[in-house]
Amino acid sequence: MIDLAVISSTAHLADLSAHGSIDMALTHLVLANPDYAAHYRDRSAAGVRILLDNSAYELEATTGAGMPAAAVLDAAARINAAVVVCTDVLYDGPATVATTRQFLTDAADHPYQFMAVPQGTTRAEWLDCYQRLTDLGVGLIGLSKLSVPRCFAAPVAEARLDCADILHRRDEPVPLHLLGGDRSLPWELAEHRRRSHDLITSNDSSFAYWYPATGVAVDETTGRAAREAPGKPDLTGGRLSASQLDTAHQHIALLRRAAGLGLPADTDAARRSRQWA
Repeated sequence: MIDLAVISSTAHLADLSAHGSIDMALTHLVLANPDYAAHYRDRSAAGVRILLDNSAYELEATTGAGMPAAAVLDAAARINAAVVVCTDVLYDGPATVATTRQFLTDAADHPYQFMAVPQGTTRAEWLDCYQRLTDLGVGLIGLSKLSVPRCFAAPVAEARLDCADILHRRDEPVPLHLLGGDRSLPWELAEHRRRSHDLITSNDSSFAYWYPATGVAVDETTGRAAREAPGKPDLTGGRLSASQLDTAHQHIALLRRAAGLGLPADTDAARRSRQWA
């Protein structure tokens, strides 16, 4: 089983994001939007495991790095997060080791589990960064949808499967989280399970939200979309139509099946299943 966090725009936190088995919040939105922060604080109080991303993907074109420890820890305290993502520098292994080490020093008195994200531009640099980060004692490793494909020379899904094959042969492996995904995410989740990649513990993505929002069809038989959804997801102003929202719920069900999860108890699909049970 792979836990899933559903990323959506702020308009759909209750009717989409809440249908994952865990939650992923974004630091820059927690700090900027009190309602967004309150949603995740309430979810945490209800017993949901909250992961807090450092917003590196969203800041790719500006800073090219995750937010620093002070910002991430501030956001984590506001929502009572369980896991925080340490600062990484996109495509730069040595810099990521340095920023992660500094993050862990700054966060030494905090109760969170720490996720580190290896970076690099080649397979050798990425694997070296991975080893150095695990030597720091982090509890989770995040597999980036940006650096892993570049370093393993394949699309996101295929690259992370290749990467996970290698990491599962390590002597002292660390649990893995899949950061985001591409058009093949449902297939990727199922394939990790088929290959017995037991280190893959969780995934967060906006797949269920952004593919309906951009009108890109997903083949439920193959678990792949026709093409990549364009651009980065609009997480602040996006609002789905009724038909798009229905499609988004179908995608959540597809992802949950691929991950080995049951359907959420309050979905239409789950209610139909109970009626016919």
